[in-house]
Amino acid sequence: MKSQFSTFCLIVLCTVYHCARSQQLNFYNPPDDDARKYTEWISATEKRYKQDLSSLTGRNKKFLVELYKERYERIKKMYDQNEIVGSAEATAYLQKLYSTIAQANPVLQPLETRIAFSRTWWPNASSMGEGTILFNIGLFHKLQNESQAAFVICHELAHLYLNHSNNSINRYVNTVTSDEFKKELKRINSSQYQQGQQLESLLTSLISGSRRHSREYEAEADSMALEWLKNTGFDVQHVLSCLQLLDSVDHDKYHINPPLNKLFHFSEYPFQEKWVKEEKSLFTAMAASTEEEAKKGMDSLKTHPDCKARIAKLQARVEQYRQPAGKPFVVNEQLFHKLQTEFDYEIIDYCYRTGNISRSLYYTLQLLQLQPHNAYLVTNTGRCLNELYTAQKEHVLSHRVDMPSPYNDNDYNTLLQFIQRLRLGDLAAFCYYFLKPYEQGFSTHEDFLHALIGSKANFNKPDEMKRWISVYNKQFPNGKYKF
Repeated sequence: MKSQFSTFCLIVLCTVYHCARSQQLNFYNPPDDDARKYTEWISATEKRYKQDLSSLTGRNKKFLVELYKERYERIKKMYDQNEIVGSAEATAYLQKLYSTIAQANPVLQPLETRIAFSRTWWPNASSMGEGTILFNIGLFHKLQNESQAAFVICHELAHLYLNHSNNSINRYVNTVTSDEFKKELKRINSSQYQQGQQLESLLTSLISGSRRHSREYEAEADSMALEWLKNTGFDVQHVLSCLQLLDSVDHDKYHINPPLNKLFHFSEYPFQEKWVKEEKSLFTAMAASTEEEAKKGMDSLKTHPDCKARIAKLQARVEQYRQPAGKPFVVNEQLFHKLQTEFDYEIIDYCYRTGNISRSLYYTLQLLQLQPHNAYLVTNTGRCLNELYTAQKEHVLSHRVDMPSPYNDNDYNTLLQFIQRLRLGDLAAFCYYFLKPYEQGFSTHEDFLHALIGSKANFNKPDEMKRWISVYNKQFPNGKYKF
């Protein structure tokens, strides 16, 4: 586990860095994506997909074709829904990291590799199996240096090189089409009792086997990644620090509990403790029970399980390969930190644009504690509250807000429970009073004005709403919002 001291240092450094850049990023505007790069990636993905299909043979070809098609459509959907970060700066930086690794390891150069950042908040990276490697910005913005990023890339390249994804597909198809599996399904189908339990047991067995092989693949990928990383100028010590970080990476980056009782307390509309008071209920009893069960196998529930065992397997070789000349940063330390900061905002923005309003609001309120006068963070708080108001009014709140879960951070659960307890009028009042102090200072921002006008409408302030619509139309006659 990462030490408390190193955690504290990371928080302090991030805080200082954010404060230094607060004026520069006072209102976040996502960088433009390179449409040509998208076209290039999609074209290469489709070409590889057709090659893979033409190479399939054997009695299970039909099943393999369906799974390969599903994978291709999943990747294409990522492009179509703008999940892939296509900004020139971020793409070029990631490509430079990859090139630094590939140039030091000629065995990698024949691979048809397309590596890209994904806007996903989930702290992970993945090799899709046909050449696409995705590095989630939800993982990248939590790393400490380029050597850790390089290890993550090496690890995913190892999965690609060792054909782990396709091997998993083949193993799954061979299992479910085997005579033994079909015979067991037939037996369950003909049995008179407990068919559901028997099917669940069969599925559990299938998943357990898949998980066992998956963990074997992780160990193999770690081992090969270390062999490749030692040939570069990166510091191999950070293989271990990366795995230590991954062991706790499911926790929030800043470890800040947004003070809801201060953020949403207004003299005209005081905060009520009942909104956050812990209550004994059927849900909390179930959650406690689930949490107790989860503790029995907590490591298996992590995004990155078995990290301590993975560290133990690599420790001796890391010491053997360690070189004084190894550096934590090789490509561009300044750009590494710049992208991390921008990705903090990109995650917030992408969660909002894809309808994950509760998570967008949560990350916004955390950063707001570091930058209380940041126009973008203030605006996003307002527009998230407006979205929650609309969702509750239209009875679709569950489509915008996660449910509390024992697997979430406690602070996020607190926010989720808080949202569930609010009435429609509470949400309208929060947004109105929260944005009101900023209406003069931030009124030059188009998105802020849109959120402000929405708050006036929801809180039933028609005269104020009309006045600010007039301000908007004068400032943005060709604006993106129509009133």
